[in-house]
Amino acid sequence: MGFLDKVKGTAKQAMSPGGQMAERDKIQRINQSGVGTRATVNSMRETGTQLGGGHQIEFELTVHPASGADYQVSTSQSMHDVTLQGIAEGGDVTVKVDPEDPQSLMVWGAAS
Repeated sequence: MGFLDKVKGTAKQAMSPGGQMAERDKIQRINQSGVGTRATVNSMRETGTQLGGGHQIEFELTVHPASGADYQVSTSQSMHDVTLQGIAEGGDVTVKVDPEDPQSLMVWGAAS
């Protein structure tokens, strides 16, 4: 799936109540059963969109799971200024990964 396909998909979800509910359900699942690990920020870019007072950030990450090989993930997430503090390209972040879908994750903040 190319970048523009992802953008179109995200736009459809934003307009679709079903898409919003699916995104909410995904976030709740990751909050409840996500596995915490570290990831390296290969790149990050603000899209210019603000959702819920946060900045929409596109991340390219290398995830370092406790078991198994490192892998690449692209994700987009709304983040507030406080959560973005300390996050920079080349740095490590803490992420929570959906145990059922390793490509689905949430960035929690800069790794300490």
